[in-house]
Amino acid sequence: MISIVIPAFNEEQNIPRIRTELIPVMERIKVAYEILIVDDGSRDRTVQKVNELMKKSKRIRLLKHGINKGLGHAVRTGIVNAKGDAIVMLDADFTFHPREIPKLYDEYVKTGYDCIIGSHFGEGGKTEDIPIHRLILSRIVNLLYSLLLGQKISSISSIFRVYKASAVKKLKLESGGFDINAEILARMLQNKALVAEVPVTLTSRKFGTSKIKITKEMKSNFKLLWKILFWKIGFR
Repeated sequence: MISIVIPAFNEEQNIPRIRTELIPVMERIKVAYEILIVDDGSRDRTVQKVNELMKKSKRIRLLKHGINKGLGHAVRTGIVNAKGDAIVMLDADFTFHPREIPKLYDEYVKTGYDCIIGSHFGEGGKTEDIPIHRLILSRIVNLLYSLLLGQKISSISSIFRVYKASAVKKLKLESGGFDINAEILARMLQNKALVAEVPVTLTSRKFGTSKIKITKEMKSNFKLLWKILFWKIGFR
């Protein structure tokens, strides 16, 4: 079974797209699946919209944080509660569109690897209408991660991935913010996990506002880079 984990914070406009844009994709894959939405303390009608979806589909589950804890906590909650053998991480705003999921899942089945990354920076990957300053900062952070980890991986900090559940569930994760994705990959590589990238397209958000606060997330990423450096030289 595939578990689709969707962290959500104030995403009332995007939640209905699960029925119209995600579920049709999953039905075409013809594999048992669940959609696990982790509401991270939303203050809009996100929970109401999810409840409406659950009335129409038993495949959808809702987990709620009483307060906004951050993306990392939502991702970790999703991983712990996922029932599938494979876990797909997907942004609630569908900037990585669900139509790309079969491409990642096919590679996951074909290789048997522990993690398949949807990469917009690698060969064949694309971006559409993304502010240039975000692309530059993201490339710098990803390059630093790649150098420290000693792996030629172009998209170390993006969320869109398929994980082998048994490989990701055993990790002891700490990150609470957007650096969670880099931490997961770093710890998986520590465990000699097999990782591959598949080219995908990153688009701009259609509804709502981005939750990324550039200064805060840069600080979090640099703290994680220091941690990875200590891991590399043998300190824990």
